[in-house]
Amino acid sequence: MAESADNVSAEYLRRLDSAGSVFDPAFRYTLAATAMASANKPHLIASLVRHCEGEALSSEQMVGFVTMARESLVKMISTIGAPRVINGMASLMNTVGDDVRAALPQTALRTRHQYNYDSVRARGLELWNGVYSRQAGKLENKLRDWYPDLIEVIQTDLYGRLLSECRVLDAKTTELCTIAALVPIDVPAQLKSHVLGAGRMGASVGEIESANALAMLVAE
Repeated sequence: MAESADNVSAEYLRRLDSAGSVFDPAFRYTLAATAMASANKPHLIASLVRHCEGEALSSEQMVGFVTMARESLVKMISTIGAPRVINGMASLMNTVGDDVRAALPQTALRTRHQYNYDSVRARGLELWNGVYSRQAGKLENKLRDWYPDLIEVIQTDLYGRLLSECRVLDAKTTELCTIAALVPIDVPAQLKSHVLGAGRMGASVGEIESANALAMLVAE
């Protein structure tokens, strides 16, 4: 049963916990918030935050959850676009308590002082090749043939500057968040690629299946 009311039911939260049981709670709710933003259900993020602050997470876990959820949403600009990310971020940050907000990192991870084209592009290519493995070159050539700017933006700006920043979410957790974002928007080819990519980045079959199941629950 889909949840559309402002406050999600205890049963819905129990099902979320069950679907994401292989993950620690802070990351489980990061995946849930990511899927909720992707499914265009930002109101569910507010309910999730209230649940977490009320009983599900300790103060330390809550800071960890919001830190990861913010980073996941920013990274998923590459997958679900800025409008849904902004709506999800607004729901997250407008609900979080002042004590948690005060404990969050206040400095941007991506600044002009850290941006060097060659190093960022190299970082992006490393992640690109890791995710797509033997298919990386073939896919690169296809996208370049369609429009050279497409592969340039994807490899340098999305994979380089955005996705390969690993101080909050590493390559494995980023791929799991990508799965959570892709399920609600129903893009089977891309989902298959990132399921394989998550495995290449070290995710177990159980972790991949759990991220998929959690996102499917949100997408109902």
